[in-house]
Amino acid sequence: MKKQQKDENLVVEKENANLDLQATTKLENDEQKNKEKIAETKTSQRILSIDRFRGICMFAMVCSFIFGLFASFSALAPIIEHGTNGFQILPGVSFADLFAPMFIFVIGLTIVPSFKKREKQFGTSRAYFQLAVRFLSIMGIGCLLNGFEDGWSDVILNGVPFAELNINMKIYAVCFWIAIALVINLIVSTFIKNNKYKAISKNILSALLALCGLLALFVIIVKTGEKITPNPTSPYDQIWDTLQNIGLAGLISLPFIKFSKWGKLVIVSIILLVLTAFIQGGGLSLANSILEGGFIGGFSWACILMFGSIFAELKDDKRYWVLTSMLLLISTVLILAFDFTAAKRGCTPVYAMFTTSIAAMIWSALNLLNNWKPKFSFFAIWGSNAILTYVVNYIISVFILGGILGEQVSALPVWAGILISITLLALFTVMNWLLKRKDRYIRI
Repeated sequence: MKKQQKDENLVVEKENANLDLQATTKLENDEQKNKEKIAETKTSQRILSIDRFRGICMFAMVCSFIFGLFASFSALAPIIEHGTNGFQILPGVSFADLFAPMFIFVIGLTIVPSFKKREKQFGTSRAYFQLAVRFLSIMGIGCLLNGFEDGWSDVILNGVPFAELNINMKIYAVCFWIAIALVINLIVSTFIKNNKYKAISKNILSALLALCGLLALFVIIVKTGEKITPNPTSPYDQIWDTLQNIGLAGLISLPFIKFSKWGKLVIVSIILLVLTAFIQGGGLSLANSILEGGFIGGFSWACILMFGSIFAELKDDKRYWVLTSMLLLISTVLILAFDFTAAKRGCTPVYAMFTTSIAAMIWSALNLLNNWKPKFSFFAIWGSNAILTYVVNYIISVFILGGILGEQVSALPVWAGILISITLLALFTVMNWLLKRKDRYIRI
């Protein structure tokens, strides 16, 4: 009897052990499924066509920076040159002129969902404030990069005394190093288990960038006014580039973000009509006097951004192609038949309409590939951390290779230029791939 009882106990113990093993295995499987589900959810939140489109724009921009460094690449000049010097798509619009508006169009594709997400989480007023700070910060980053390139390059490379720099250039040059210190502090904060310290570090950096952007906005308005007045007297230096354009376009678009797609289309139409009358009536020289159009051109860039948000809402609507065709037809006819000025410098209205139609067609084609999800999606990887890629490329290509080592790099033979170009593009690809793999996205 004792032996039988013992055998029965062993059987029970084995059954319990099997049940425990099954429960543990099931728990592990459930945890793995949850992890996969979370990862899948994070991935699904990023629309592949947008990442791929952004990646195409970034890859083209980086290539134009890098290829322009080498005199031995002169055969590529028509591809990477802007305006009438480049390969002409239409009179005044070169192949290289397509990518900046395409990038701003992509921002328009995500601006409304970004606003709604913030509004749901923080309320309407704070959502507006956060996006305004974001666009000012983008402008601020552009100014700090210019302060690094134009300010310190004059001081370090050309021997210009720091005291002789314009007042806003001095501010940007000093704030550049403050921003670098704050970025290092922010990186360190990620290793410190103190969320409050991390949040404070991030907010201080954001405030510095936004204040620099606010200064840039003030200066560009002053400099635009000086182009009209006969005796300009301000002590400021005019700095205006790609990131400043993006930030200004976002700020101008922000008041209309809650409008319906048709309401935004009416606003865009009014802006484009007024700008067309101004440009064709003799205002081109004013818009063209500041790189990329400055404050005046900012309204055309804003129209491209708002067009992006309109097309995002029309994504599955047949009217998507009606609007695309109208923009393409109207802009082409005005440029070819009526000799309307199309130019990136000044961002003329017909240029904005034409490039928007091209961007809309490309995005529609990329949407057809959303179900194709290879493990290594090259352009999606390049589009995942665009702002970081732009900043790193700017420092390497513009300041180091194009500034400090400019003469030596320009004189390199073709084989050396190809080797350096491939190496840089590979490094950017690996950087973005590692960040995307770890699900890390640098956001402003």
